[in-house]
Amino acid sequence: MIDKAQENEIRKITLALMLVISGLSLLVFQGSFQSITLGIIIGAMCGLLGFGMIERMCSNIELYTNAKGRGQGAYVKRYALYTLVFALSIYKGVHPLALLVGMLCHKASIVIYAILHRKEVG
Repeated sequence: MIDKAQENEIRKITLALMLVISGLSLLVFQGSFQSITLGIIIGAMCGLLGFGMIERMCSNIELYTNAKGRGQGAYVKRYALYTLVFALSIYKGVHPLALLVGMLCHKASIVIYAILHRKEVG
């Protein structure tokens, strides 16, 4: 289990990655704010929203009598949310790969956090 300071650091890393990659996309894909840059921002925000949902579920898991069922239900809700946000974004003209890049900003932030804070064993 991670504490609030760790959660906040992961969020900050995600936002920093999102800003850097969004800025690069503005330079590389000039005139494509809605389809590329906005997709990266939406994807990263969706990743952060899912992260918050996981945090809430984990913090209350011991209160559930059927923790496995609650965990599976939370998983389905989270992926339904991702599907809805991605579908609406694509419908509005956002590039699907940009959404995935944004989502990967959050996944990369978790890996970066783990590398920065790893402890040597042995």
